[in-house]
Amino acid sequence: MHLQIITPTGTTYEGEVERFQFPSTTGLMEFLPGHAPMIAEVKEGTIHTEDDEMDCGAGVVKIENDEITVVCE
Repeated sequence: MHLQIITPTGTTYEGEVERFQFPSTTGLMEFLPGHAPMIAEVKEGTIHTEDDEMDCGAGVVKIENDEITVVCE
């Protein structure tokens, strides 16, 4: 899956991941390859991939065709 994280200062992460986990307003969510298209609200917290942890502010995440885009503060 291709992950891109965009903040007000620009793109802070871009790369390939096998797993993407983030805090949503309804609890912890995880995307794996082949996930159905979805848009969700991101809650301030920590984003996890198989190799990385990144802090993020509130925002939104969209997944479609194994392309994940996060726009957050």
